[in-house]
Amino acid sequence: MHRELKEELGAEATTASQVLLFSYPIREGLAVAHFFVARLVRMDVASRNGPEFDDPSRGAYDPDAVELGGDALAELDLRPPELKQFILANREALLAEAGLLS
Repeated sequence: MHRELKEELGAEATTASQVLLFSYPIREGLAVAHFFVARLVRMDVASRNGPEFDDPSRGAYDPDAVELGGDALAELDLRPPELKQFILANREALLAEAGLLS
């Protein structure tokens, strides 16, 4: 998770906990996605790296900040849809797990 944060967002986080495991069938067998909640310490999008950032024809990959406590999350097309349902149903617990609620 820390390697992916660094590569995809140029980010560093603490207090990471896996909160959801989601699997689904694919042609090659079974895909498994691990979802974590973490507290973001810093992010520098200029330090991101990987093939998607080297090829402008693939798009921009700009991160969006979304406030978990508000209504903005409900409007997002978050994939898989089960992830959005999980976050909406558990947002207070997720914020507490990340150390953002006292």
